[in-house]
Amino acid sequence: MPVMRFEKVVGALPSTLTPNTLYAVRTGAGFDLYASDATGSIAHSLNAGGGLTTNLDAVPWAKRLPTPRIIGDANCTALKTLALGGNRQYFIPFSVPRQVVLSGLRISVATAVTGTAGVGIYDNTVVSGSDSPGSLLAQVSGGLSTATTGDKTGTFAGGNLTLTPGILYWASIIGPAATLRALPVTAIGMALGRTANNTTAITHLYATGTAPTLPATAPTSLTAGTGSIPAIYMIEA
Repeated sequence: MPVMRFEKVVGALPSTLTPNTLYAVRTGAGFDLYASDATGSIAHSLNAGGGLTTNLDAVPWAKRLPTPRIIGDANCTALKTLALGGNRQYFIPFSVPRQVVLSGLRISVATAVTGTAGVGIYDNTVVSGSDSPGSLLAQVSGGLSTATTGDKTGTFAGGNLTLTPGILYWASIIGPAATLRALPVTAIGMALGRTANNTTAITHLYATGTAPTLPATAPTSLTAGTGSIPAIYMIEA
């Protein structure tokens, strides 16, 4: 009898299987078990007849979620619009449920204003006991034009960025006072909390800057924002 390996819970079967290995593949709040054969070419589902090919396009549960996904989107049925504060740098907290490799970001311009928006992602730091944006991890090369309407997509200047589940990140945008597609407050998946006895949740932080510059380190003087947030789309590599 061959020796079996066990893989911890994974988001999907890998494209290349290890022979004689049990894979715990996440589904909903639990996981399904799959066992690869001795050749590593097929993974059989627990108590299922036949094998599943390793072509991920043919395995519905193994496909990536629809992309691009909006950062911070919990359950949005309809986007709204938001007029950016000119030269206001927004910091939007988010995390990912699995490892995600991003090649860039996207925004959607509803009302054009001549100029360019800087868009990027910061890591997290703690300032006076509170989570805050820290160092710039990646930014879209050359920024994204807001001079015309429609989707604007760009790739990161330094190559792909890998996001790790369970870690807090901050999406950031600074631009002219163009109007972008935005997430309504009811659809924002992560709030930062509330001030005492206040019914309005803090949805983002912001500071004054100079568009389209994203500073290498986020400002330490930040203001709590409570409204809708710009829709920033993650583009997977």
